[in-house]
Amino acid sequence: MSTDRKTEVILGLPVDQLSYEEILSDLPIYKTAGKQIRLTSVNPQILLHASKYPEVCEYVKKSTHRLPDGIGVVLVSKLTTGTITDRITGYDLMLQLLAYADRHHNRIFLYGAHPDVLKKTVEQISRDYPHIEIVGHIDGYHEAGEAEVVEQINLAHPDFLFVALGFPKQELFLSRNWEKLTVAVIEDVGGSFDVIGGAVKRAPDFFIKYHLEWAYRSFSSPKRFKRAFELPVFLVKALWVHFFRFLKDKGARDSE
Repeated sequence: MSTDRKTEVILGLPVDQLSYEEILSDLPIYKTAGKQIRLTSVNPQILLHASKYPEVCEYVKKSTHRLPDGIGVVLVSKLTTGTITDRITGYDLMLQLLAYADRHHNRIFLYGAHPDVLKKTVEQISRDYPHIEIVGHIDGYHEAGEAEVVEQINLAHPDFLFVALGFPKQELFLSRNWEKLTVAVIEDVGGSFDVIGGAVKRAPDFFIKYHLEWAYRSFSSPKRFKRAFELPVFLVKALWVHFFRFLKDKGARDSE
């Protein structure tokens, strides 16, 4: 359990300096301590819009690991003399957690996505990680209420829960129910099921290498086109807020 982890506040929300290795090394430590791990992606979209959802803000703050998910978060940190140097993507972390679960013969539960996508995701995970036990799955279009979903998850006794409802639905669901869930590790994974199940292609290596996945996703889907403008808006807003805070702090120091 990392005790010396550095945390930055960007647009009012905490973001942790993390590595994949640190997160994986925390898994057995938290398990031994009987503590739940809540892995929450904090990306530019969430940082821009979370203030509309107080429950989401509280959930991010109470999460054990707030992932710097997106090159925009890394850029803001660098430009404001922060210490976050690497992004932790929800998709890549999910793959690492699945590999960990496979090595340790763990149990997982999948919640979210379209029924067809979820079916293909289950099939693909079963092929790629034969030692994982998929103890349950519920699609994101299921008419069950939250209480029923929580009950089904708890009755299945999974070690890992992956929630793929997209922002803000997944964060709102978890904000209301994380304390009721008896699962050890929870990760919100956005559209990761779509990629694993083959419904959406991940960006080519060139885009991944140069941190341009956001551009590839935005321009490859008409539904996501407006997201292309969120990164520059986020950068301007985050840097302006930081500059305004700097001036305010400087004024307070000068008046002392």
